[in-house]
Amino acid sequence: MFKTVMVLGHFRGIRLEVHISWLVIFALILVTLSTTLMHHYPEWRLQTAVLTALFTALAFFASILAHELGHSLVAIRRGIPVKAITLFIFGGMAQLGKDSDNPEDEFHIAIAGPLVSFGLAAIFLALSFLFSPFLEPASVAFGWLGVINLVVAVFNMIPGFPLDGGRVFRAAIWRFTGDARKGIRAAVMGGRVVAYSLFAVGLWNGLFLGNLLGGLWIILIAWFLLTMADVHGKQFDLRQQLVGIQARDLADFELYPIDPTTSIRDWVDHYLLPRSERAALVGNQDSIHGLITLSDIRRIPPADWPDTPVSRVMTGLDRLRTVRPDTGVEEVLTVMTETGFNQLPVMDTDRVIGWIDRNRLLRALEVQLATRPRGS
Repeated sequence: MFKTVMVLGHFRGIRLEVHISWLVIFALILVTLSTTLMHHYPEWRLQTAVLTALFTALAFFASILAHELGHSLVAIRRGIPVKAITLFIFGGMAQLGKDSDNPEDEFHIAIAGPLVSFGLAAIFLALSFLFSPFLEPASVAFGWLGVINLVVAVFNMIPGFPLDGGRVFRAAIWRFTGDARKGIRAAVMGGRVVAYSLFAVGLWNGLFLGNLLGGLWIILIAWFLLTMADVHGKQFDLRQQLVGIQARDLADFELYPIDPTTSIRDWVDHYLLPRSERAALVGNQDSIHGLITLSDIRRIPPADWPDTPVSRVMTGLDRLRTVRPDTGVEEVLTVMTETGFNQLPVMDTDRVIGWIDRNRLLRALEVQLATRPRGS
């Protein structure tokens, strides 16, 4: 199966990955910069222009990664886990494990990325000045990197989601009003204003200045910013609604475990098909040994089902992620997403007291949200 994300490695527990769309912007920078260098420096050989462009594109790649690492390392220092950093066509994104608990954390995490970019801009511009007397290609590359990092830093400080400036703006509103919701709404509104402004700039470039490609690119950026601003707003509203809902509110505490010696054939005929259940706990009322799912039995040829006990293909309890009765629903969903399991046992100390199925969870969650008083 074709993968759209390539994992480069890990740094301090953070997964570093590149979305395939990043190759588009990498190739665009490489081709455009090579052509531009050949035009402005006709005395250069083709090899010099291409190698300079290649170095610059790779260094720009590293600069965006450093920008996101700035966010991530500050987040980790402030107790917020970071799952991954993903580079894609519109830049980079650090996947934080949770939202900031206070405006101070939000501010410091948000400002870290632009500060890294400002610092890189100063370093690259200084290197450009130092190399200018004796190595022109290096001076040109560092000069371009200095300018582009400065542009990245300034653009990211625009006060609108999902830009870093939007998070700084949110932190400021949150700090002065004491209300995180007012902060997020102001930042989302700022993001929409930025997006619509870019739409106008893109249309102006394409329709009146004749720069169709540049105008289209600006419109795509505007569309991305508008989409992400709305997504951030909706995610925040949903998280606010989920506050207070725990695993105990969504779990099924009626355990109907099947005996470990039960054959796959018997489980399918007498449990899976009649009840339309895709999974079952394996063990007894006093001791749960593991979980068997529909995907587990697909590895076994149907002809072998009558002679294969469920214990042979189940996932043992020691290999399952479990949750506590007081685990928040957002963490439950995160665990399901990270592990790929659609079912999670609920454990009280060392005993399984219930389990959560993804489909049942979503139905129960819908009821919970629909029956909650407005504003709670």
